[in-house]
Amino acid sequence: MAMMKNKWRSLLVTSLVILAPILYGVSVYDQLPVRMVTHWGFDNQPNGWMVRSMVVFGLPILMLLIHLVTVGATYHASAKGHSAPRMERVVAWIFPVITIVAYTITIRYGLGETIDIRLWTVIMVAGLLIFIGNYLPTVPPESVNKGGFHLGKANTQSDLRSTGYCLVLFGVLTLLSLFFPPIVTVIVLVLFIISLLVLMMISYHKAAN
Repeated sequence: MAMMKNKWRSLLVTSLVILAPILYGVSVYDQLPVRMVTHWGFDNQPNGWMVRSMVVFGLPILMLLIHLVTVGATYHASAKGHSAPRMERVVAWIFPVITIVAYTITIRYGLGETIDIRLWTVIMVAGLLIFIGNYLPTVPPESVNKGGFHLGKANTQSDLRSTGYCLVLFGVLTLLSLFFPPIVTVIVLVLFIISLLVLMMISYHKAAN
């Protein structure tokens, strides 16, 4: 019972953190352009816009909905006996952090400040990869070994560790890509996705055998 209370308290706090930036947006609302940039390419050039009200109010609400679904999924898994307490705490703070950083950048850019979008995006993505990768090996094997196939405790722990190393490695490489042209960041992220797919195929092959 105490654990559930802590989880609901955490959900309330993280949800409020996601919505809190709206106060900042409202405070500078009249200074913002009617249409605001919400997406940039790796070359820092704007390529996506939204109306001001959707940025100030809509983005945090959208992030909150995604947050509730994501955290709700971890709570559901925990209720089914597939608890991973440390990873649950990590997941609970992913979208609050993303919201604060992305929202602040978007508002400041709308106010006319010069912001290196690539720099902040890379730092945020790399930080998430390193953070999640660091905690992934702490996920209990039994919380993963469910569904269509079972790898066994030893194999699952090994796969979690390998995936964790992959996330940390590419998190570091993503950070280092800042010292090179934007295309290098793209290449690193593509290689990261390919590496994850390879690890998934290896896990599936283990299960099939």
